[in-house]
Amino acid sequence: MTALLKTKRLAWAVTFALVTVMALLAYFAGKRYLAAVHAVEHTMAVQTAVYGTLTRLVDAETGHRGYLLTGDDRFLQPLRSAEHGLPRDLAELNELTTNDIEQERHLTQIRRLSDQKLSFIHTTDDLRRAGRFADALVLVSSLRGKDLMDQIRMHSQAMLDREEHRLVQRKSEAQQAEHLAVLGVGIGTLLMVALALLSLLTVNRDVEELKRTADELSKSEEHYRLLTEQSSDLVRLLGLDGKVSYVSPSVERILGYSPTEYLAEPSLSLMHPSELETAKSILNDVKSGKLFEGVSTYRLRHKNGEYRWFEVRWAALRSASGELRELHTAGRDVTERRETEQQLNSYAKQLRSLAIRDELTGLYNRRGFSEVAGQAHSRALRDSRPAALIFMDLNGMKRINDDLGHDVGDQALVDTAHVLTSGMREADVLARLGGDEFVVFALDFGASDLDPLRRRLRELADVRAADRARPFRLSISVGAAFVDPAAPSTLDELLERADAAMYEQKNARRAAGISIPPPAAPRD
Repeated sequence: MTALLKTKRLAWAVTFALVTVMALLAYFAGKRYLAAVHAVEHTMAVQTAVYGTLTRLVDAETGHRGYLLTGDDRFLQPLRSAEHGLPRDLAELNELTTNDIEQERHLTQIRRLSDQKLSFIHTTDDLRRAGRFADALVLVSSLRGKDLMDQIRMHSQAMLDREEHRLVQRKSEAQQAEHLAVLGVGIGTLLMVALALLSLLTVNRDVEELKRTADELSKSEEHYRLLTEQSSDLVRLLGLDGKVSYVSPSVERILGYSPTEYLAEPSLSLMHPSELETAKSILNDVKSGKLFEGVSTYRLRHKNGEYRWFEVRWAALRSASGELRELHTAGRDVTERRETEQQLNSYAKQLRSLAIRDELTGLYNRRGFSEVAGQAHSRALRDSRPAALIFMDLNGMKRINDDLGHDVGDQALVDTAHVLTSGMREADVLARLGGDEFVVFALDFGASDLDPLRRRLRELADVRAADRARPFRLSISVGAAFVDPAAPSTLDELLERADAAMYEQKNARRAAGISIPPPAAPRD
């Protein structure tokens, strides 16, 4: 058994070596044959191009003669066709004769003579068109046109003769290469027959191996089918026009459609309208070769009408020739995940708001004021706009807390925030720094606007206290620092100056603080 196995191995090795050698011989003979065939085709292409050039010039000359005799412009159509087609024919000849110095020399002469020939025709036609028929005949009688045509034919014939000589050589080479290729194929065939006979000796073992492989393949296909059908993913095959050609049975569980219903839907019809352009753009990029795979997130319409979010991984599939055929996609329903992410984003925004807002009044806190007012301050300096930082203090806050309690004190702070919000513009940045201190950064606010603001706040404070029947009277001290683009100050420096200005006003009007009833009217 061991000796037989060694013999079989040796026979396989020798046969393989011989087949390889003959295959290589056949390969190189085939390449040589193909090269000779291409050379023949090249020669024929040169001949065709030369004949085409001559034909155009002959037709142009014939039409030219007809025009001279009749004066009918229709005879000039071949001339126009020659002028349009000759450059293309000569360019083709130039490309075909590249690296052949002799042929290039003839082609150069043909190009030069063709230009002269066409120029000669135009000259005689112009004389005929001008009514100078006799002059045109004299020019034709000079035989200049005939000489030019004879020279063109001479150079054309030289090119044809050279290609004809090459054609004979190349046909001979092609025949030799063909014989070698046939010989190589014949010997290779004999060796393959011998190899086939050897293979018959072990056909039973090969059949068993084939059966085992088929069983494994069948199990693998069944396994793949079960994975596809039971998968929680939506598996599809899409054409490059977006039309679905296959959808996994999981579509019924995921989107409510049976596979037949889903496949009957028009291309991209189940996508959310706002995402159609993005999908079309991806398909165009795949067609143009810019994209081959990727991950996209978009919505598909459920049979009940609602849209579900899917995270889809896709890849372009190619044929054996490398041509793009379709897209394979595997999509997972991520609607719940997106909803959770949106909730988390909402919570994050809420936390962000809490981080920069005063809990009691709803105004910005010190941190929020620094961020938002800092942007407005930068804008004022950049655009050289008037602006002011206004510092305000609720007078008598300690007395309200001590005499009426901290709950009433909190109410006074809330009322003050309402008064300030009502008295300032919507674009102004209003904040409570802490305790009874409030601050505003106002764009387009100058020194002349400060006193009107004080009066407006005083009036609003009295109205607020009266409407709410508060046991106190609101009084606000106001100080301001103004932005000077020529001598810019930081926000903290403006805050210090506004605080100092507010205390100057507060000290100057001590008698105007907050009072608690029995006083029924505010004191100035």
